[in-house]
Amino acid sequence: MPFANRRLILQEDLAHFTKMGDVKKIHHTLKEAAFLSSVKLDRISSLKVKLAEKKANNEGAIINGVETVPGSNYYGTLRLLQDLCVQLCQMNDLPLNPQAVYESVVCRMSRTVAAADAYSKLKRVIKASNLSLIRTEDAAVRQVPCVVELFESNEELHANVSTTVSFGLIRNSELFNGKGDINQHGFLVNQKKAEPLEIWIKFDCVVTEKMNLSTGDFLRYASVTV
Repeated sequence: MPFANRRLILQEDLAHFTKMGDVKKIHHTLKEAAFLSSVKLDRISSLKVKLAEKKANNEGAIINGVETVPGSNYYGTLRLLQDLCVQLCQMNDLPLNPQAVYESVVCRMSRTVAAADAYSKLKRVIKASNLSLIRTEDAAVRQVPCVVELFESNEELHANVSTTVSFGLIRNSELFNGKGDINQHGFLVNQKKAEPLEIWIKFDCVVTEKMNLSTGDFLRYASVTV
């Protein structure tokens, strides 16, 4: 079935179960929409290395099976990633700049960039006439380490980067009565401080990019997990 048809069926089901107020059916609908396990994303939207480094330094990661220590100068994410990029390029005599490789990977580890890029695609898919997708910053999700795999194969350097981000769904009726709005970045903004809006449904999403750093080829996709 064409993607457009599957998207329309999903949106119609979401609208129906939102009208019924059936949270369990919403969850079931999202789980059963198999195409949400691999929503193709465009090329990364931001390559601001300094911002990405700041975030990565304060968050844990698992790099080639080794868990890093947030904020550590010796066992931290940045140190391990830099050392690994140099080692792989030099040991395999690859015509790549280790610093450029490092910067490419660390930018894709950014939870902020991954969430923004996934949101720009998913907000056109996971929605209904009475339901809207929003970005969230779930504290538990921030504790989920980014997973990085760097390896050489057939004289080419490859990297797989998976970053977990969080989203939510809110009923449009909550927005229309003036309680809140969704800003340009996809976050919920409360208008009435005395009556803060509650996110109706929360779920996670894993943004994965598989790169061939030698050729520039890549595959980037979002996997919704409910």
